[in-house]
Amino acid sequence: MKLNTFLLFGILLIFNNLYSQENNREKIYFTSDNLSFIHLLPNQNFGYTSYKGDSTLIYWNKKKWKRVFCGPSFIINEFGSGKYSIVANKIQLDFIKPKHSIDSISINETKNITDSIKVKITFKSYVNSKNNDGIGIGTTIKSKDDFININTMFEDYTSFTINKKKLPLNLTINEKYNLEILSDKNQDITLFVNDFKKFTTENIENKVFEFNTLTEQPNE
Repeated sequence: MKLNTFLLFGILLIFNNLYSQENNREKIYFTSDNLSFIHLLPNQNFGYTSYKGDSTLIYWNKKKWKRVFCGPSFIINEFGSGKYSIVANKIQLDFIKPKHSIDSISINETKNITDSIKVKITFKSYVNSKNNDGIGIGTTIKSKDDFININTMFEDYTSFTINKKKLPLNLTINEKYNLEILSDKNQDITLFVNDFKKFTTENIENKVFEFNTLTEQPNE
């Protein structure tokens, strides 16, 4: 299914965390037609969304930003991510098709003197780690021998126990991201998901915007 015809109802629930300003590490700009949004992320990364017809700015309130995700659906025109640069009051967006949506990983280990280790894998938003509604839901985690075959269903985490004789254990997340467990200690693993890398419009072209044509979304 092409992204430019994808009805944006369920996906908006996922992106709700990106628009929350609590613990926000990004700057969000929108174009003069209110249809395109540029999310400037750490390390020169960006996320980009444009809509057909109406965008979520129809819920603009002069005193406060409001985005209603249980109302009408929206249609995405273009969607993607990549690296940005700023030169002479212009912002250049260079789109990169990602191999997977995991941006970084954090592992905490605790000693284990038994013959098995406990593994917990949690999914959090790369942009906003305090607001993770929908992050990780429906994620598949599999080992090559199908000894581990998990779907997180309606949870943002999963946990399991493996015998130390099974180490090292190679896991595949959503058939794209490879995770290897080597240590014989209990593992508390957090995978940080970049929502903008979950989908990419085919053949999306690089873009240049002048900053004086953009409006920055204020903090709530």
